[in-house]
Amino acid sequence: MTTDSLVNGFPPPPLPEDEEQPELLQTALDLSAPASDALVKNRKNAWIQLAGHPGAFAPAGPSTIWKRRINFKDSTETRAYEMLMKDSAHDIVPEFFREVEYNGEYFIEIEDLLQHFINPNIMDIKIGKRTFMESEVKNPVLRKDLYEKMVKLCPGAPTPEEREQQAITKLRYMQFREEESSTAEYGFRIEALRVSGESPTTNLKKVKTMAQIENVLCKFIKNQDSVRWKFHSRLKQIKEKFESSSFLMSHQIIGSSILFMFDEMGNTGAWMIDFSKTVPLPQGKTLTHRDDWALGNGEDGYLYGVDSLIKIFENLECSKSDSRNIHAPNNQHDG
Repeated sequence: MTTDSLVNGFPPPPLPEDEEQPELLQTALDLSAPASDALVKNRKNAWIQLAGHPGAFAPAGPSTIWKRRINFKDSTETRAYEMLMKDSAHDIVPEFFREVEYNGEYFIEIEDLLQHFINPNIMDIKIGKRTFMESEVKNPVLRKDLYEKMVKLCPGAPTPEEREQQAITKLRYMQFREEESSTAEYGFRIEALRVSGESPTTNLKKVKTMAQIENVLCKFIKNQDSVRWKFHSRLKQIKEKFESSSFLMSHQIIGSSILFMFDEMGNTGAWMIDFSKTVPLPQGKTLTHRDDWALGNGEDGYLYGVDSLIKIFENLECSKSDSRNIHAPNNQHDG
């Protein structure tokens, strides 16, 4: 099917206004109606946004979505998808069709992964040991506002020196946040999920210990060994494709997720998504994507996180107890 045939006959989707959204939309899962009657008839599922900025997505055709460029001048994600379509890793990411300008804003049109499933269970896991850009943390200025945020999230976190200064750097704050989740130790964190037939679960950013991770994963896959092994196999494929990709091995992959889906018909899948912070390295340089990060070395820990997930899915032992309730740790905070 050509790009034009995906779009012709379907009017450009109305885009959400940048006004204050209801609480649910501000967290992670946005359940939204399709853009037109034609789309309602041609879509198998109610359209779902899992994580990301509220109002950043809109259904386009029966099998594509539009993703809005958050920073008007930044075409990083468009360039990433264009390169990935020519790369050996093209089949572990959504298919990219084109960039679109509409009402003075820019969008990428990509494959709607929901089309492959019927009423799917969906989980978004952010991958990598570093979730921030190096440019974000170069400023050594001590900030009182970030110290106050840290204390609010974890009163015991500041060191004696930080308590005396009543201020911390942006780098210290960002690394503190990663230590609050499983990011620092395991190289990934579970962002949000939706179990078919249930309300979304979005307050998962403090899922940190192995026991907590295993609890969430078992309840997401509904204790099904067949689903566990299919995800394990797909993760191994993603790792192999990543390691053989000239594009991925020569870029910092920051803030990218793997989107997991399965349904009761036996369909399963997982894809790399989100490339708005995928930046190239100096020519000729590559990364291990596993080594520890130090300012300037570019390491992101992406493959370290994939390795961790592969091992967890391989060793996951789920009980046959009720798998319908996912309990997040107490004292959850978004951010």
